[in-house]
Amino acid sequence: MYMIRRVARTQPGKAWEVAGYLTKICEAYESNGRNKAQIYIGGQGLPGTPNTVIAEWIQDTIEPNWPTNVPDSVRTDNAKMQELLVTNTDGSKEYPIEFYEISTPAKLKERGVNL
Repeated sequence: MYMIRRVARTQPGKAWEVAGYLTKICEAYESNGRNKAQIYIGGQGLPGTPNTVIAEWIQDTIEPNWPTNVPDSVRTDNAKMQELLVTNTDGSKEYPIEFYEISTPAKLKERGVNL
């Protein structure tokens, strides 16, 4: 199993709006069969990195996301959301994706780790 995380660094004051777009984007993928995502907002009156919105979900496998599988609403909502993200010096948007393998007792045993 894998935990996938999208991290959106927003322009100041735009975190909740970005959270709305990420919620719609994730719901569109969920209607296509992806597992439910959780949306987090950081730095809005709490300790942590300011102007940060995270979408996180669990998948059994990691497969390519072919353009033909991307819902039309995702293309529209993503374009609107991109306008609210921080732009890097190279012109790219601050919207990395992170992949983590979930540690389980079986995987630890496979790798020779005794509990």
